[in-house]
Amino acid sequence: MPTWSRVLLPLLLVLTLAGCGERVAGTASAPASAEQSGASEAPDDSGDSAPDTSSIDLAQLPGIWRGTYTCSQGETGIELEISEPEGDSVPAVFSFFPVEGGPPTETGSFSVIGSETDGQFVFRQDAWISQPEGFVMVDLGVASVQDDTMTGRVGGPSCSDFSVTKQG
Repeated sequence: MPTWSRVLLPLLLVLTLAGCGERVAGTASAPASAEQSGASEAPDDSGDSAPDTSSIDLAQLPGIWRGTYTCSQGETGIELEISEPEGDSVPAVFSFFPVEGGPPTETGSFSVIGSETDGQFVFRQDAWISQPEGFVMVDLGVASVQDDTMTGRVGGPSCSDFSVTKQG
């Protein structure tokens, strides 16, 4: 066996096994295709995607929040139905749907659990409620909640910002 293969094969095995058992993270985004990418990852913890959010008042979160986010499928509607906090966590339902003037996309929903980790509040994916074929869940890193507007970053490649406004 050539020397390079004695080094490369064990390295590939280690890298492959290191990824096993990890939870898939990310936001609802369409699968890889000519214009879509289904890969997703957790929001960047480097601080580039969302500033310190330790001042978020959990009591202001419950309610219906509607707006948009952008991933590889284009601008997509989002509704967060946020429940009352349960200790330090905040359960919610993330629903997505096409928006007027935007590209056609599927509708779906999944549960998320919001919590603060290392000074950043993140809604992390939990379980599908209604999964369109080929879609994956994503996370939301909250950058700010001011008045009735919440903004942040969608955790996934080819994803960017989200903005939602509290209804009623």
